[in-house]
Amino acid sequence: MKILSSGQIKILDQKTATVQNISSWQLMERASEAVTDAILHKVKGLQPSFCIFCGKGNNGGDGLAVARMLLRKNFDVTVFLLQSGKYSDDNQENQKRLKNIGLNVITFNERSRLEIPTGSLVIDALFGNGLHSPLDSEWNTVFSQIESASPLHIFAIDLPSGFMADLPMEESFPCLKTDHVFTFEMPKPGLLFPPSYHWLKDFSIVKIGLDEATREGLDSFYYYTEKSMIQALLKPVSKFSHKGTFGHVLIIGGSYGKTGAPVLSAKAALKTGSGLVSLYLPRCGYNNAQTSLTEAMCTTDTEEKHITETPDISAYQAVAIGMGAGQQSSTAEAVLKCLKENPNASFVIDADALNILSEQEDPFRYIPENSILTPHPKELQRLIGSWDNDFEKIEKVRTITQHYKINILIKGAYTVSVLSDGNCYFNATGNWGMATAGAGDTLSGILVSLAGQGYSSHEACILGTYLHGLAGDLAIEKIHPHSLTAGNISDFISEAYFDLTK
Repeated sequence: MKILSSGQIKILDQKTATVQNISSWQLMERASEAVTDAILHKVKGLQPSFCIFCGKGNNGGDGLAVARMLLRKNFDVTVFLLQSGKYSDDNQENQKRLKNIGLNVITFNERSRLEIPTGSLVIDALFGNGLHSPLDSEWNTVFSQIESASPLHIFAIDLPSGFMADLPMEESFPCLKTDHVFTFEMPKPGLLFPPSYHWLKDFSIVKIGLDEATREGLDSFYYYTEKSMIQALLKPVSKFSHKGTFGHVLIIGGSYGKTGAPVLSAKAALKTGSGLVSLYLPRCGYNNAQTSLTEAMCTTDTEEKHITETPDISAYQAVAIGMGAGQQSSTAEAVLKCLKENPNASFVIDADALNILSEQEDPFRYIPENSILTPHPKELQRLIGSWDNDFEKIEKVRTITQHYKINILIKGAYTVSVLSDGNCYFNATGNWGMATAGAGDTLSGILVSLAGQGYSSHEACILGTYLHGLAGDLAIEKIHPHSLTAGNISDFISEAYFDLTK
């Protein structure tokens, strides 16, 4: 799913009305019906009263239409409408329709004292998408009154009021804190970055039938992965397939006290479908690997506690390197030598291999083209330096991936696959329970397995992050997120495949 800027969404709305030969008001009706259904599904089994705050533009028009639709379904509805000398045409039309059915509308401004009905579920339709600068600080008065009224929930239509979709947000900016956002057609960029959690707990996408051909014709390098896209990536399998068909991958890593990391990667690689998995470890890791993962093969370094060399990798379809390896000087030499001497190999580079690279004057010159790097935020900072905000961070990473023709996964909620062509794919799956030791090692095992099975590096990034997150999501249906372990994620890769092949 292509993600667009607020300006592009306005163009998409206008083109949709033209292509589908409908008025902007009819499109608003469609959107309002869809978001009303989504809200009622969210509160299924309850019979709340609703308090809807509506602005002067089309987001306010959506809120007024939702009020009318809820009233017709016999819900108790109160509407607060922002005072203005000028309302959008569709907003005015919805105001007339509310008067025709006898609903009293209360007007207010940013300095008003609000009397919010006790126990109401608040719907925010004040500003929505399209803000290009922070609201005036006077809006804090309105927002604090709404937040402190102890409503059942606060829902927002499209975006929380005060939230800027395309620009960095700061905690000092006036913005209404919401429990859930019903965003139209696609997630807005700012919703996918960590600062958004200061103002919203979660969001869902409400489809309103915007013209797909028009959307695809608009330029964007941001995408949001959907299940249908992932299903299309899965390779068909023949009953005549054999171990060689599914690839032989090598996992290099481990050091004294950290041999579990590469073993977790190997387990994930096997569960993801690798035909053969080999481990290369320091000698201290041999017994752990052979007893905990009997399906994997294992060879060891001559050194007891850390690796000092790497084997010939020419026989392997893909290699993951760095998990738990440590940063001893001899290990660093071995890792850099392996990368430099195998420019055509398919690498997944993780953990201490990334830290070793970050110590080099020009870390990216060592990395073969099409490699996949999987840094967490601190590892990324060591590699590329600091950034002021998430938009800048992604731009810095895009510049690097395009110049060096590599792929970098920025791990976290909505893990971003920044690919060598400059496109950025935000992952739709995963949960907070996956913030646990070894989850990154598991991801690396999934990625190297897919690369070994013949998926391109781009496909491996997109499919691998989705599969990893989906396995975690299915796991917490049976395991509480606090109790989720990296091994559990691997155990549910099979369930993830079942889900994708339904």
